[in-house]
Amino acid sequence: MCAGSALRQEYRQEYRQEYRQEYRRCLEREFRRGRAGACSDPAFGERLRRRLREEPALLGALQADAPALLARGLRGRPDPGPALRGLAGAFRLLELAAANLYLCPWRREFGTVQTFSGAYVHLLRPVLPEADLVRSFGRLGYERRDPHRLTLSRLPPGPELVAAACGFFACRLECEILAEVVLRLPPGRTRAEDLLEARRLAGDAEACVEMLQQLGTQREAAADCGVDLYREMPAKPEDAGGEDAAPPALWRDPGSPRGAGDVPGRSWDCCGDGEPGQEPVPSTGNPDPDTSSTSSCSRLLPEQELGRAGSTLSALAAGSRSPQVPGEPQDLPPSAPQEAPELPCYQLHSCLRRGALPSYCCTTCQQLHAGACAAGQACRNRHRGQELRSERQQRLWLQRTEVDMLLADGSGPWS
Repeated sequence: MCAGSALRQEYRQEYRQEYRQEYRRCLEREFRRGRAGACSDPAFGERLRRRLREEPALLGALQADAPALLARGLRGRPDPGPALRGLAGAFRLLELAAANLYLCPWRREFGTVQTFSGAYVHLLRPVLPEADLVRSFGRLGYERRDPHRLTLSRLPPGPELVAAACGFFACRLECEILAEVVLRLPPGRTRAEDLLEARRLAGDAEACVEMLQQLGTQREAAADCGVDLYREMPAKPEDAGGEDAAPPALWRDPGSPRGAGDVPGRSWDCCGDGEPGQEPVPSTGNPDPDTSSTSSCSRLLPEQELGRAGSTLSALAAGSRSPQVPGEPQDLPPSAPQEAPELPCYQLHSCLRRGALPSYCCTTCQQLHAGACAAGQACRNRHRGQELRSERQQRLWLQRTEVDMLLADGSGPWS
């Protein structure tokens, strides 16, 4: 593993502790003023919101199962806007439950959660699966004793309750951030799975909006072609139609000649019979369409690429992704069984003097270049990379690369 990756993991731990401690101070400060409950400090809330907007990986650091909770809460929702508002309210109730136990553990009414109560039935159960609710309350020490109530069987230590409350608070802020993203897109055109994947791939919220706008433009262009992307082109007119017609080639089951059984669907986290994180992979189809009779528009999205629809957002992200802030390693889908890929270690090219900001990052050579560097110009022509246009982007890449060089060489970057 790259030494820079290990250091970023340490930074992530520090950031997590920093926000949890500040959250605890906010709760206790409000409690001394006679107000007990969820965090209501606007300054702290805005600071964490701003950090989450720029670094979505912080959400997983504050609560490990947060991305999976969001994915399951949005699954099957045709319009993610109202669903996100409902999720924000549910996470606020969970935060309140954790804060109440931390601040007032002696109060007997906090010892039981009635699952037939109005708040549970109307605010929690409609937006989160029952298994997730039981698991979330289980973090607070509650157990299901009968179908109608959750009973506090053990009181977790104070730091665990603070960590849970802070995690639910971060989930609530993330729902509000995603709702803001949805409002900036055409109404009714954003799918929940695309929203979550773009948020994970793009990094900051602005890049997420741009990626989803590009995706919408691509889909509109494909629709304007007038080609049915989900059906094969029949070789002869009499081959089309009829009760025995084969299903669309895009979703054909590779194990069945009739193709019945594959259902389109994809998400961050699967709750079906398969392994967590696995997604159904559509077949590329058996017959080869008659390309001589199709227009050039039909080649915009070949059947093989449509079978891997999830790669569209990944391709959009490849050319515009900003570097992760030091301390925030590349986010992976929740419950992914594979190990995290090793992060590349970048170097500063000799053209960069102390204090100078890079303007180009070559991902092939893994080097940063100044604007007037001849080697950098050659990389632009021959290699893959990205222009570092904003000062924030330039400073983030410079900071990350200095850490990589420092730990890889055991000396300063300009030694």
